[in-house]
Amino acid sequence: MATTTPLLDPAVLRLLRPSLPTLAVAAAGTTLSGLFGLAAMWQIVRMIDTPGPAPVGWASGASLCGALLAAGASWLAHAVEGRFEARVRREVAGRLLRLPTARLAAYPTDHSRRLVSEDVAALHHMIAHLPAEAATLVAVPVCSVILMLTLAGPASLLALIPGALAGAAYLMWIPGLSAKHGAERGRVMGEITTAVDDYARGIHVFRSYGSADGALADYTDATRRFTSGMLAWVRRVATPAAVAIGLLQAVSSYAIAYAVGSARESAVLAAILLLGLALVTPALRLGHGLDYVTAGRNAASRIGALLAEPALPHGDANAVDGPGDILADGIVVSAEGRTILDGLALTAPASAVTAITGPSGAGKSTLLRVLAGLQPPVSGIVRVGGTDVSAFSEEARPEAVLLIPQSGDVLPASIRENLRLTAPDADDATLTAALARAQLDLPLDTDAALLSGGERQRVALTRAFLAQTGAILLDEPTSALGDATATRFWDELEELARADGKTVVAVTHDPRLALRADHVLRLAPAAAPAEGDDR
Repeated sequence: MATTTPLLDPAVLRLLRPSLPTLAVAAAGTTLSGLFGLAAMWQIVRMIDTPGPAPVGWASGASLCGALLAAGASWLAHAVEGRFEARVRREVAGRLLRLPTARLAAYPTDHSRRLVSEDVAALHHMIAHLPAEAATLVAVPVCSVILMLTLAGPASLLALIPGALAGAAYLMWIPGLSAKHGAERGRVMGEITTAVDDYARGIHVFRSYGSADGALADYTDATRRFTSGMLAWVRRVATPAAVAIGLLQAVSSYAIAYAVGSARESAVLAAILLLGLALVTPALRLGHGLDYVTAGRNAASRIGALLAEPALPHGDANAVDGPGDILADGIVVSAEGRTILDGLALTAPASAVTAITGPSGAGKSTLLRVLAGLQPPVSGIVRVGGTDVSAFSEEARPEAVLLIPQSGDVLPASIRENLRLTAPDADDATLTAALARAQLDLPLDTDAALLSGGERQRVALTRAFLAQTGAILLDEPTSALGDATATRFWDELEELARADGKTVVAVTHDPRLALRADHVLRLAPAAAPAEGDDR
């Protein structure tokens, strides 16, 4: 049995539902505006048949009412849509923040930016303009037809043939052609962009190996395919669309209207001309309105897919006061049909440093994300300070356990502004002291975006010495540091654990540092069991 695709994704429709009553009022206002426009034309027809001031006054009044209603409906639709847009932006941003780390990787920066900008904007155009499109496609045409039949009889409907043909083309034929050839054009444009990037970025390499001609040939071939594709689009899509627009022009309708009504009284001829134009003129906006609807539906589909993603589990427990010792038991994590962690157990006590070692792919970074509550395991428990990590509230979880990833990402702002995200009330002296413990000596006003990879990593590591959390997890904290700097930093980690009573868990590939840890967990690929020992 065939199913009907909804206009909006259910998750997006849920966000729109509070705005529907106001949008209905806006749609009614737009419809009334169109009807007042038809009333004005009716009075103009009366004026031709019976000249006098009364029809002029009624026509002017109807036109004024139509204009005021159109303006008010547009304002109302945009105002309520603005609130809907704000809800969508909050939901999208919130869901991105709540995605498990493994799923967040499926939404790279460009994809996320599109969701919160271009896709929300497409929804804006669709929702804000849909009331006007409803009047354009339904109310005004139906009333125009009724008036034409009343005034001029069935023969007058012949004047609507151009608009009907063009409308059918826009509704049923051109959208499919445009989508087909538009996708092909986009694919070839992507090939051109790739070819240009390959040639521009790798030009020195190409020259060294004598392969520049090959890269240039790739670019030439891509542009040739684009040119042929564009010509095909013009021939198969743009040309039929131009013919449809030509049919919609007033001259086509006027010619038929005159042929049908020229032998009849002036009022009848005027009714055919004016009311035919009243129906055809809104249809000129049909393609534009359908573009809004198509773009909005596609955007809603992408946003709905994000909102359907499972969020990180959370409860209402507050952050622990006191030691943040970590207990994990029976941890199982799978991804893409492969078991990454299989029944793993870990105990990381407070006032100690626990090191996690193992080969690449053994699941070390995955384990840290599980311990931080950023990736739910298939099974198993994780407790921080005696509280299940999934029971913390969203606000309390980062206050209970802090994960500092290996990437050392920073925001394009000063070092001071980056660090105050972790310690908003810290003064400059505190921030400088924490930087020193992370083995970095730079002014707080330094632009963090201009730092080297190792310096960025140390800015991120500074958070360990500023955070008030009881448990601190670090992923390869010394990967970008020299031996001497890494040793001094590890000294500071041990001091942080023992003097401040912190639970410190660090993934490391450095056997020298792992040997210094109080406890070591060695991970092996899931096929082999993990082994642990204490020091």
